[in-house]
Amino acid sequence: MVKKPTRKRPAAKRKPHDPSQRKARGLLTVGTSLPHLAAPALRKRGFAQAKLITDWPAIVGEELARETVPQKLAFPRGSKTDAVLHLRVASGFALELQHIAPQIIDRINGFFGYRAVSDLRYTQGPIPAQRRPRRVTPPRLNDIDEAQLQRNIGDMGDAGLRDALLRLGRAVRTGRGADREAQHKTGNKTGRESG
Repeated sequence: MVKKPTRKRPAAKRKPHDPSQRKARGLLTVGTSLPHLAAPALRKRGFAQAKLITDWPAIVGEELARETVPQKLAFPRGSKTDAVLHLRVASGFALELQHIAPQIIDRINGFFGYRAVSDLRYTQGPIPAQRRPRRVTPPRLNDIDEAQLQRNIGDMGDAGLRDALLRLGRAVRTGRGADREAQHKTGNKTGRESG
């Protein structure tokens, strides 16, 4: 039986970028695009899986993520398993990390779904501080609006209900504050008056 030579099909042409498709898809968060965008730079450092860095706190937990930072993932030549993960560790934490290394390796391998990491190596050094989420304080009502809200709610027998209604009223009024000012400036009024 003689095999006929098969022709290789030319690769399918990539469709040209169409900006209108972005509108149909909607806006994307940076977090969804980060692994794809950072992958080339991370591959140079040995991180074939960018998710190891982006999801490090989820993999090892917040406490360990504050004390460790993955630096390099070194696979044996020609293999995609049994890598050595190099970690930068805060001073004085390396000894504790050695004791829990098997659990960390299990968490990493569980995250990837195969035996990606078989050993950990440590380098002591400073760990960059993680950013804390910024607390946004809601805008305060001016004295006139606060007095009007207090008068509208009145005196109630249940203090818990009164406090809840005050918080709700403040949230509603501060949310509408910008809209009301814009309406007064333009002279447009809606059918309802706040009161």
